[in-house]
Amino acid sequence: MTESRTPPRPRSHVVVMVVNLFIATTLIVVGVLVVWANNKVGDRLVVNIDGGTTSATTPDGAPAEDWAYDTSNLRAKNFLLTGSDNGACPDKGDGTSGGIGDRESFGERSDTIMVLRVDPAVNDVVVLSFPRDLWVKIAGTTREARINSAFDSKDPSRLIRTIADNFDVPIDHYVNVNLCAFKEIVDSVGGVKVPFAYRTKDERVGFREVGPGCVELRGSQALAYVRSRSGYRYFDETKQQWLSDPTGDIGRITRQQDFLRRSMQRALDRGTTNPATANALLNVALARVITDDRLTPRDLLSLAQAMRKLNTSSVNSYTVEWSMRRIGGESVLMPITKSESMQAILALFRSQVAQGDESAFAPSSMRTASLVILPFAQLMLDILTSTDTTVPPAPQQERLGVFPPDDATCR
Repeated sequence: MTESRTPPRPRSHVVVMVVNLFIATTLIVVGVLVVWANNKVGDRLVVNIDGGTTSATTPDGAPAEDWAYDTSNLRAKNFLLTGSDNGACPDKGDGTSGGIGDRESFGERSDTIMVLRVDPAVNDVVVLSFPRDLWVKIAGTTREARINSAFDSKDPSRLIRTIADNFDVPIDHYVNVNLCAFKEIVDSVGGVKVPFAYRTKDERVGFREVGPGCVELRGSQALAYVRSRSGYRYFDETKQQWLSDPTGDIGRITRQQDFLRRSMQRALDRGTTNPATANALLNVALARVITDDRLTPRDLLSLAQAMRKLNTSSVNSYTVEWSMRRIGGESVLMPITKSESMQAILALFRSQVAQGDESAFAPSSMRTASLVILPFAQLMLDILTSTDTTVPPAPQQERLGVFPPDDATCR
C-alpha cells in the first residue's frame, strides 16, 4: 500500500505565518504598553490652577484604553515652565553645590520662568523667558516686586495671574521641574552635548573647565552649567585671559534656552529608539515633574504624538525686553512691552498673529513633561501623517550674552 503523505508547506507560507505572528505579538505588546503608560501618567504629580478641573477620562467619558489619539483638533497652547531650586539636589561631594548655599531659610525659588507655546498644527515651538529680576505688579497684592517672588511650585496661580496682568499672556498649562528632576532627565538621555567655542568654567557653582569643542554634560555638571551666572568665565585666546559674561542673568537665560533645545533633541534622538531611555524619562516625570490637573493623560500622549517630528533647530527663543533701574538700593529690570519688537513677540503668545490663524505659529512647552512623555509615546504611536503648513517669518530679537555656537554635528 502506498503511504499517503502531506505535501510540504511552501516556504512562502512559513514566512507569512512568521510575519503575521510577529505583527500580532507586536500589537499585543503595544496595547499593553499603551494601557500601562496611561495608568502611570494618570499617577503623575498635579496641582490646581485657576479654572482647572481634574479629569481621569477623555472629555466624552471613555476609558483610557479606548482613546483614539486623534491629533487633528489640537490647537496651540501656552505652557508655563518653571525650574525650582530648593538646594536639595546639588551633590556636596563633587563641588557643584557652590553658589547655592544653605536654602533652608528661603524655601523654593525659581531661577527659570518660561512660557513655551506649542503648536501641533505646524509641529513647532516658541519660547519666551522672563528674567527673574523683572520688576512687576504681583497679582492679588498691592505691591511691586521681582517676578520670581510670585512663584510657588505647588500653587502656580499667582505667577500665572502675574504674567497675565503684566504681559497679557494667557497660560493654558503648567509644568515645574526641580533640580533633582533636571539632573535625572539629563542622565536618562545619556547626557546632553553642548558645543563650546572657548574654554569655559564657573568655579562658584563647581562647573569644571570644559571645551573648546563638543562636550557631553551629565547630571551635576549639566546642572552647574545652566545655573552658571555671575561666575561664568571663558578664555579668550586672543587676549590670553579669562573673561566674564557681563550680561549676568540674561546670558544665563540664553544658555538655558539653548540647553532646553538641545535636551529636546537628545530626548527625540534617544527616547524614540531606546525603550529603556523612554521608560526612564517617564519615571522621572512621574516622580519629580509637577503639572496642572487640566493636563490629562490623553493630552500628554496626544500632544507627544503630534510633536514627535519636531525640528528643534527651528525653535525660536525670546526674552522679555527690559531696562535697568535701582529700587530700594537694589538693581532690578523694568519690563519693556510697548516696543515694536516686543509687541510682535507677545502677539505670538497672545494668539494675535496678523498673518491669520493662531496655528500659523509654533511654540512649545510640553517639553519638560514632554522630555519625559513624548519619547515614550513616540515609541508606540507612529501613526501621524505630517501636515504641510507654511510658517510666517518669526520676529527677530538679538540674543545677549555668551552662548554656544550653532553646530548641527554636536547632538
